[in-house]
Amino acid sequence: MACTCEGWNRRTFLTFAVGGTAGMALAPWARLLGQETASRARAKSCILLWMGGGPSQLDTWDPKPGQKTGGEFKAVETAVRGMRISEHLPRLAEQSRHFSIIRTLTTMEAAHERGTYLMHTGYAPIAGLPFAPLGTVVSHELSRQDFPLPTFVALAPPDVPQSAIFGDAHLPFAVRDVNNPIPNLRSLVDAGRDRERAELLQAQDASFEEGRGGREMERRGEAAKKAQELMTTPLLKAFEVNREPDAVRKAYGGGFGQNCLLARRLVEAGVPFVEVGLGGWDTHDNNFDQVRRLSEQLDAGMGTLVKELAERDLLSHTMVLWAGEFGRTPMITESNGRDHWTRCWSVVLGGGGIPGGRVVGETDKQGMDIASRPVPVQDFFATVYSAMGIDPEKKYVLSGRQVRYAFNGKPIKELT
Repeated sequence: MACTCEGWNRRTFLTFAVGGTAGMALAPWARLLGQETASRARAKSCILLWMGGGPSQLDTWDPKPGQKTGGEFKAVETAVRGMRISEHLPRLAEQSRHFSIIRTLTTMEAAHERGTYLMHTGYAPIAGLPFAPLGTVVSHELSRQDFPLPTFVALAPPDVPQSAIFGDAHLPFAVRDVNNPIPNLRSLVDAGRDRERAELLQAQDASFEEGRGGREMERRGEAAKKAQELMTTPLLKAFEVNREPDAVRKAYGGGFGQNCLLARRLVEAGVPFVEVGLGGWDTHDNNFDQVRRLSEQLDAGMGTLVKELAERDLLSHTMVLWAGEFGRTPMITESNGRDHWTRCWSVVLGGGGIPGGRVVGETDKQGMDIASRPVPVQDFFATVYSAMGIDPEKKYVLSGRQVRYAFNGKPIKELT
């Protein structure tokens, strides 16, 4: 099953009520349900900012000004001494103490589809083996029965093959329009009539279930109950970004930024995993104009997100990840672009117990090779899972095989 940006209707949303559960994070929304203060010992939620197309590391997190591979952008100092990033990320430069940069991630999947799959699951695609993506694992591991919202929400996500190995409740719930995230959810009748309809449905179900025992009948009853709870829970307000002050919405910027704002509201409500997509990074031609435009959206959205998470005391238990499927070539093409590059490229992570203000690994002067500290993708996943309190060595059975969450991965010592 692939996750797409198709609109989701009321019926689809209610389907997730059967098992969409999650641990509650410290937030006003959590207090609505009387949840206790979340532990700071590990991350309770994760936001993945997905840069579809493969962003250029040299024009974002690992600039090489003055080199023939450096391109048009300058590097600027950040709030962390010695950490320099692109001049087009000024807000993120101010927030740099809250995140760390891995500059030497190295992989071998240079095709978009394969690289996207690898960076969502930790595994290269193998026919017949639907590995569980990071969001599905986090949703499965951190779910709890009394939470009414979907536990894996995807906002403008890439089209990635999904895995129902842990059940449909842990598949991504896709939101197409931030201003109308759950179309047709509200009842068209008054509360009294709606309650009468629910009672009639319950009576009809009871009649139908006579002589038809078994787990399927139990699931139908659970679904009806969860659906009713979902439609009345105050946590639905988490999806309503129009409740935010105009100044806050403006700070986040356009479409990507508004999705980042929704992501903040969702983790504040207790949703354990949210993915936010920003495509357009496949810059084979006209790289610098495109990256300049995309950086403006990225800086407003991610920069404000990190700032607000820190100010609201959410960053201590909310991890933020920034990644794409690969990086871009140091050498600039005749069409002023950069091609696919997997030898050494950058990802960013922070919050949820991950120390900020650090740079892991170093590339050479041209950005062509790793000068020190290569980081395999399995170690990246092991680091994320460990910070979420999930054993990266834990196994699940897939097509008769035992599969680890992070195959042979070890948490990155500089970030633990």
